[in-house]
Amino acid sequence: MSNYFIYGVLPPLEFGLLPDISSKELTELFELNFSNVAMRKVHTLKLWIDISNIYALFSTKRFDSRGNYSKSTMKALIASQEELPSYVFDFFDSYEKEEERKKYFSKLIASYFREERHKSSGYLMQFLTFEHDVRVLLAGFRAKSKGFDIGEELQFEDLDNPVVASVLMQKDRGGNFQFPIDYEDLEEVLSQAEANPSKQYEEIARYRFNFYINYFTNNTFSLQGILAYMIALWILEDFFALKREEGENVLSNIVERGNVS
Repeated sequence: MSNYFIYGVLPPLEFGLLPDISSKELTELFELNFSNVAMRKVHTLKLWIDISNIYALFSTKRFDSRGNYSKSTMKALIASQEELPSYVFDFFDSYEKEEERKKYFSKLIASYFREERHKSSGYLMQFLTFEHDVRVLLAGFRAKSKGFDIGEELQFEDLDNPVVASVLMQKDRGGNFQFPIDYEDLEEVLSQAEANPSKQYEEIARYRFNFYINYFTNNTFSLQGILAYMIALWILEDFFALKREEGENVLSNIVERGNVS
């Protein structure tokens, strides 16, 4: 019954328009109405933000308050090696210097997607697969367009993953970057944006927003639809935050720092 109530009070979201609800308000709505089982699924998706926030612990990147943990709590959990996934502690054990952690942060991102997808099923796996695929394809696209080593960009990825394999096959191939059939619409998005980083970000954000808002629309009164709405809201909030900040190279931000929204 709570799903029907929550779904009924959610204001519509439209890309390019400021949302009439904040993530903080949405979380409060969840906490008042969701079961413990549903809140564990929210926690799983917010872990996505927590992992990205780790980069903020050793850089000037803004700490995202929409995750499960505050900055001070995150530091304490890492120091005590409690509550967070084991691959987080493995990363910190492998790279003790802050510069190494910045340089190899993509390893932690790859571990997150690999491990959490393995533990997930259904729509959670679908959401994580979509985000991982987009990230890998953007890394390949950027490497190809800028002359970077694709192999180095994806050095920590699972070579048995078909999307990773399709990107690595283009390592020594000339011509433009080729997108898999399932992501030809992403190729069109980047083609329209040309080489403008701000336009690239806007079109990628719109592409991801449409994925989740369509999922929300097609899964009425369901938990998966409501959680898709949550991610769509994250994307909108980040879009307007970046509009205020301006000037950041977002392709690098998405690929290297693991931003999830």
